[in-house]
Amino acid sequence: MSFTTEILEEKQKALIVSKNNYGFIDNLKERLKESSVEYFFSSRRIESLDRFDYCFFINEPFSPEHIKKYPQKKIIYIMLNQKKDIKKNKGKSQYIKTVSVASEFLTDQDLDKVLWFAFSKTSESHLFINTRHFIKPQTPKAGLKINLSKYITTKTITIIFIVFVFIYHFLFIPPLALSIFHTALSYDGLRKESFEKVSKHVGLGNFYLDISKNLYSYARPTWLLFGVASFPDNSIDISAKGLTVIKEVTSIVEGASELQILIFTKSKSPEEKADLTLRFKKIKSSLAIINDDLSVLNQKLPSGIPIINKIKTEMIEVVDLIGKSGKIINYLESQLFSPTEKKYLVYFANNRELRPGGGFIGSFGILKVGNYEVQKVEVYDVYDADGQLTVHIDPPIPLSKYLGVPHWFLRDSNFSPDFLENHQEALFFLDNEMGFEDFEGAILITTSAIENVLAAFGDLYIPDYDEHINAKNFYLKTQLHVEKDFFPGSTQKRNFLSGLMNQLFINLDRVSPKILAREVKRSLDEKQLTVYVKDPSIQALFDSSFWSGRVIEPKCTLSQDCIIDYLFPYDANVGSNKANYFVNRSLYLKTNIDNEGQINHLLSIQYKNNSPALVFPTGLFRNYFQVLLPRDVTVKEVTKNGVRVDEVDQKDDKYKTVGFFFEIKPTETAEIKISYSLNQKVVNERQIYQFVIQKQIGAPNSDFVLEFTTGNNIYVLNQNFSPVVKGREIIYNTNLSTDKIFLIELMKQ
Repeated sequence: MSFTTEILEEKQKALIVSKNNYGFIDNLKERLKESSVEYFFSSRRIESLDRFDYCFFINEPFSPEHIKKYPQKKIIYIMLNQKKDIKKNKGKSQYIKTVSVASEFLTDQDLDKVLWFAFSKTSESHLFINTRHFIKPQTPKAGLKINLSKYITTKTITIIFIVFVFIYHFLFIPPLALSIFHTALSYDGLRKESFEKVSKHVGLGNFYLDISKNLYSYARPTWLLFGVASFPDNSIDISAKGLTVIKEVTSIVEGASELQILIFTKSKSPEEKADLTLRFKKIKSSLAIINDDLSVLNQKLPSGIPIINKIKTEMIEVVDLIGKSGKIINYLESQLFSPTEKKYLVYFANNRELRPGGGFIGSFGILKVGNYEVQKVEVYDVYDADGQLTVHIDPPIPLSKYLGVPHWFLRDSNFSPDFLENHQEALFFLDNEMGFEDFEGAILITTSAIENVLAAFGDLYIPDYDEHINAKNFYLKTQLHVEKDFFPGSTQKRNFLSGLMNQLFINLDRVSPKILAREVKRSLDEKQLTVYVKDPSIQALFDSSFWSGRVIEPKCTLSQDCIIDYLFPYDANVGSNKANYFVNRSLYLKTNIDNEGQINHLLSIQYKNNSPALVFPTGLFRNYFQVLLPRDVTVKEVTKNGVRVDEVDQKDDKYKTVGFFFEIKPTETAEIKISYSLNQKVVNERQIYQFVIQKQIGAPNSDFVLEFTTGNNIYVLNQNFSPVVKGREIIYNTNLSTDKIFLIELMKQ
């Protein structure tokens, strides 16, 4: 083993005592440190000097006790600007040294002299330093007058005053701008569902907003005095309301996931029931706050700026949607918390085999709600029900004539374009077939609506079939497991749909409430999902939103002198196949008002059958087409591909119904044209022309072109849409994804 010898050097220690912190003391410390001397500073005399090698007393009186007690301790007395003779006071010890300085300042060179004198072994015990030749800072003597008039002038005072007033009254703007900036960032985070980002920027936005409010509170009286306080008031209020809205929306979105899971939890404990009640209350409270704040924002935001106008329009739509959501939530809460069980009928309509009411009803289900529980949907195959019908009911003539069915059953009951009429027919069949009755409402779900909902879930695993189902493969997988080798009485359709519905409920915890709500609303808007309930107040909401699948009765509310026009085309696939899934349809309506005020229409509908061959489920498209028109119209001619159609069914009821049958082979095209005129004419100087076109339940979205021309003495003054204008002709291209209302203000000279 080897040993290493180390020589440890212990640092010398120095004490500095001074009541005043003279400017050169910091330099003295640095010099001691550079000389490897550890220094200690004290503002009062220390009695024991045992652990110090050097002691520097600055302007401190001599201490005979120290000299007597430490005769060999190096003690240096530095006397600044002292007139008395300090040599006589130090005694005869050679270790006691004194430094006399003619001022209170020591330069770096002077410090070097002092340290050399302190550390040297010279026999000299006194050092005198004269620093009077250095320029010292001048301190004004008492009574010395400074001429400030040279610097403080009227102009200087005015400038300082203006700058102060400006800063005082506008200092709140920078933090307000930062608050608005963070509000925008939090909104962006909300759109991207980045809730951590939302929380961060909402917090920063409120922080800067509070600063801005406090600063503005001092300046506001002046802004009020000049009558310009509305702008900063509105700006601060807009930022505050915006942050509140974003915060409450985030609260709803974050709480909705837990709510939807809690709703479908079975056998709830009393604590879970209480939690569910509180969550409903919180969502309703947040919706009320959002509704109020958005209404205020819409009033306070300025108009005339395109992007602001767009935001205001979106706000109006959101406020309307929030109002509807609040009513729907109240209704859902009343049904869910009801002490008695409520039943709802659910129709599964295959819109690939389109019927006037949405599609062929292959299955139906019963949803039970109440006592804080939502039961799983109990699914039935329609053939199970229809097999129990013991009475004969005549089907509608087109069904018996073109579909070839001698009896009318539940599966074909939705032959009206009105969902409520179809629901009443279905209730009749269910009562006679299975004794089902006392439903609180009904929901029709098309195949397209299920695909929309599945888009929110992504891939959904069905363990009983070892299949991953999503929006893109749902229809094909359904055909594989439901239609293949199907026979009346088979349970495969019921089992597959039941398995799918169960997995939807089970996987609610991993779906985004925002995306799910968006897809449900999309299905309602596009009439792939229709709803009817007995409660008249909530049903009025569904009707006004065009979510109930009703044939509406147009009424003009803008003017007493109004011309009402109406169009509702719909198809019925009577080919016992899914050919209309491969059919594209586009509509073109040409409307002409001549000089006499006569309104003439030419409706053109083009069908393209993209079926590859005459093979099920594709094939020949056999369609019984119908259109609802105003009762007081005169139908002039109906043609298919330019050839007059003679066998046309017409019926006058609330509307005039025109219907006829035609076929389209695979890969072929057919153009249907109907020319007709409205008996009501444009007669007054100013008149409102209101045109309503409805979309069929379950129908795919179609292109729609409106061409509107007038005579030489009739002018279009205004309209509620943005067409292309060519002289006296206006053309508007849109998509018939939902019911639409067109308003045109006319003037006849």
